[in-house]
Amino acid sequence: MIIRDSRILNREPTNTKKGSGMVTASERSLVLSVSAGTGCYRHIQISENATLFRLHEAILASFDFYDDHMHSFFMNNSAWDDYAEFICPGGDLEHARGFSDKVKLSKFKLGPGDRFLYIFDFGDDWRFRIRVLRRVDESTKTPLLLRSKGQISQYSYDEDEEF
Repeated sequence: MIIRDSRILNREPTNTKKGSGMVTASERSLVLSVSAGTGCYRHIQISENATLFRLHEAILASFDFYDDHMHSFFMNNSAWDDYAEFICPGGDLEHARGFSDKVKLSKFKLGPGDRFLYIFDFGDDWRFRIRVLRRVDESTKTPLLLRSKGQISQYSYDEDEEF
């Protein structure tokens, strides 16, 4: 599946704020810094009510990657730690806590400074370091790309390579 759909990741704010001052848990959002390496990162705002799978989609869309491989989140920021792994649907649950499409970000009670790891494509081993920058008291229906710096290419081809 190609993740370049505007429904996956907005670049324009579509959020709503409640005027009452009372914000429910389903209306809170996180601003995350997703780093693919030095000088290459994205800031994404996403609802705490979103699943890890929705975050996976937003990350891939923000880096212009195709969704053509498996992924896992490691909520303790330690790669291949079975105790803290949430794997993509269809993955092997023998060594994971659950599926990324079944668990919401709110489960982890994340706050500023918390870190976790996202690995995409177990062969190429794309590692994205994620840090919570802040929590915001507003609803985010569709993940927002707030900032983008640097570029990476999911597939690099040699000009002399034949297809």
